[in-house]
Amino acid sequence: MQKVWAVLLLVAALAAGVLVYRQLQAPAEFSNVLIYPAPREMKSFQLTNHTGQPVSREQLNGHWTLAFVGYTFCPDICPMTMAMLSGSYAGLSEALPAGQKLQLWFVSVDPKRDTVAQLGNYVGYFEQPAIVGLTANHDQLFPFVRELGLMYAISTTTDEDYRVDHSASIVLLNPKGQLVAMFKPEMSLEQNAVPVVTKAQLLRDFPQVLKAVTP
Repeated sequence: MQKVWAVLLLVAALAAGVLVYRQLQAPAEFSNVLIYPAPREMKSFQLTNHTGQPVSREQLNGHWTLAFVGYTFCPDICPMTMAMLSGSYAGLSEALPAGQKLQLWFVSVDPKRDTVAQLGNYVGYFEQPAIVGLTANHDQLFPFVRELGLMYAISTTTDEDYRVDHSASIVLLNPKGQLVAMFKPEMSLEQNAVPVVTKAQLLRDFPQVLKAVTP
């Protein structure tokens, strides 16, 4: 009987050890970060950057990429987020493995107003060489944005000062051009607070996300 109990205790100890090991090996969980269980492959796309050059999936290779969707006439979320990314760039780069680089993609979903010249002026305002402004016609933009796990919707109004509804999240793609994580705005109890990913939030979570998504 004692041998039976000894065996049961040994099995229980082994099971507990396996559980602890799995917990230690599991990616950290964040309240405002979505980490995909497996990297998501991006389909082919054709965009145009703020200097008028074509951009395809190949331009994702060899870089970590933080991508954000918006438009240059956006009154709050876009300028706040792009200024935050520009100001966070040095700190984010320090978290990367040695020899690896980070690029910042601003994907305009308002091709009617965001011409190449308009995008160029907008990107230049943030004085960050790592920022790439991108756009395309909606037949290219919509599936690309959907592949990123983001969204946008343009008002049907005829008013020239129209707004574009769009995601406020920022997505992370690895150097293989695969979607691996999404940083979401933290909820605020302040009235009329703009839902944006903050610098403190991104600098806090980015290093741990890198560890979780790097093989």
